[in-house]
Amino acid sequence: MNAPLRDPAACAQPVRLQASQKAQVLRIAAPKADTQTAQKPAPTASLSRFVDLEIEARQCADVESLRLMIVNSTRKLASFDQALIAEPSPAGIWGVTSVSSLSRIDRHSPLLRNLEKWLNHANNKIEWRRAEPRQVDIAQDMANWDLEAVDIASPLALCLPLRRREGTALAILILLNREPWKPQHFALLLPLAGAYAHAWDALAPRHATPLHKLSSRLSKARLALACAAVVILASFIPVPMSALAPAEIVARDPALVTAPLDGVIAELPIAPGAWVEKDQVIVRFVDIKLRNDLEVARRTQAVAGSKYFKVTQNALTTQKDLQDVAMAKGEYDLAAAEANAAQEQLSRTLVRAQRSGLLIYPAKSDLIGKPVSAGERLMEIGDPAQTEILVELPVSDAIALRPGHRVSLFLDGDPLRAISGRIERMNYRPGPTAEQQLAFAIIARFDESAPRRIGLRGVARLDGDDVSLWFYLLRRPVTTIRQRIGL
Repeated sequence: MNAPLRDPAACAQPVRLQASQKAQVLRIAAPKADTQTAQKPAPTASLSRFVDLEIEARQCADVESLRLMIVNSTRKLASFDQALIAEPSPAGIWGVTSVSSLSRIDRHSPLLRNLEKWLNHANNKIEWRRAEPRQVDIAQDMANWDLEAVDIASPLALCLPLRRREGTALAILILLNREPWKPQHFALLLPLAGAYAHAWDALAPRHATPLHKLSSRLSKARLALACAAVVILASFIPVPMSALAPAEIVARDPALVTAPLDGVIAELPIAPGAWVEKDQVIVRFVDIKLRNDLEVARRTQAVAGSKYFKVTQNALTTQKDLQDVAMAKGEYDLAAAEANAAQEQLSRTLVRAQRSGLLIYPAKSDLIGKPVSAGERLMEIGDPAQTEILVELPVSDAIALRPGHRVSLFLDGDPLRAISGRIERMNYRPGPTAEQQLAFAIIARFDESAPRRIGLRGVARLDGDDVSLWFYLLRRPVTTIRQRIGL
């Protein structure tokens, strides 16, 4: 609780204090002549220390050195437990900036955090604006104001504002003590605070930041209105509607390699990413059953041929059983067709490259031993000099796009450089991705003709038509509200 300073009648000093009952703060008044009681001069040692401290303060080179001098050297004039300096931020929040005997402040200290809560309490902010010296009981204030109770070893504080010429507070010098402050301490501490303030005001920059200038000219209400007007005007700034989606560099117009039959892959002679020549074998299927079927078909053809030859000879010799010749001929032709079909199926177990290029597939272990169906996609053969961008735009992030819109690709290996391109075509129906999510497949071509390595992945930014900034920022919240509650 606040305690006003009383005029020390028993203490003979060249300066005495008067209390303002309304403000309950200290004020310095000129001494009145007392014809009955003779004023005793201040002790020479105290006056000498006062002069030394004033000279030391005016010799400081900057505000930081002055802070350290104030909290550490003031003890020479009056005995106290600890000294702190609190300063206001541009937003008006008070904080402790210097503590005696400490070169570095621990912001996580419970005592410091609770002292700053006490400094920024509404009751205290009124007193700081008055910038008048006063003595307080911090522990009692915290109890009265329902602040968190903290064991403060030195709760009795003498608060000495360091004021500018116009009267506003530059900082507050807070002197903490266990014992009550005596009136004789105030006679020299108050003038010393004025000397500190004069030195501080001289060292502080005369022209503060633009924020200080603006806050000194505009009231908080005008500043709030100005900020609101700027936000409203800025919300109508046109910006391109954009969306981010995973992207990959793929071959342009690749040759697809599909399974020619139902079977199991036995061997992949060419490694993924290797160069292959046209007609080179790239896939071998398991052919044991097909070889056996071919051998059986050939033997069946041989038997049918022998039978046809025998029936023909008998018919020519005896002129009988001519009707068996046509039947034997049909059986032979059927056996020959089955043998040719088996031969063709066996030849399909070797898949050859349709053209030269890079063989593109994930890994051999993903395909070897895998049963596949006829027509199933196995791999691609692409030209490394002809590439494009494949963007998989999720359905939840879909925006209005059309061919010609800009695409910026940021590769995972080079995220600081954007590769520009233009949308060439897109699917109007979403399809499942490798992660089993629905996405629109978008193909974009590079603006530059330089070849890009096939398989590189990254993130693509798709830029659509221009929209207002407020719509760009609020599109997702509005969409979520409509989907959840239908507004």
